Amino acid sequence: MNKYIDETGEMLNDIAMNGFLDDQGGSVDELGWFGLIVEHKAIISEDSQGFFDYAIFETEQIARDQFNQIIDSLGSEEIA
Repeated sequence: MNKYIDETGEMLNDIAMNGFLDDQGGSVDELGWFGLIVEHKAIISEDSQGFFDYAIFETEQIARDQFNQIIDSLGSEEIA
């Protein structure tokens, strides 16, 4: 069974695994890990069970704003 939702999810995960995230924060051991991929206007996430998810936004700015809101809600500092 493939742990990715679809081909887009797999592509975004490959981008992250190759170190091309613009920002990341959180922890899979806590409330989840989140990554920002500005070029694709995407936020990816993974939880403690290894479930991967993503969201695509209309603009890069919306993706950045949503990512910052997520990180703020976790009470974490952003990690570059």
